[in-house]
Amino acid sequence: MDNESTLQHETTLEHALDVAKANHKEAVRLLERARAAQKTGDVTDERVRQLENLLAIAEEDLRRVTREQ
Repeated sequence: MDNESTLQHETTLEHALDVAKANHKEAVRLLERARAAQKTGDVTDERVRQLENLLAIAEEDLRRVTREQ
């Protein structure tokens, strides 16, 4: 048990779930900020679409990892 992540997570799936949750949370945060900035013209429609796609991928990953638990 030399690895710190091994001490924090009993299984690889627990670690994967934590990572998937954190990625989803970050994707939501980025998209919300981009949508707000889009209203002021600071972010393009294309960037918002990219972040929407990122969120969709994060949601898919979270569902997959949750099923594997």
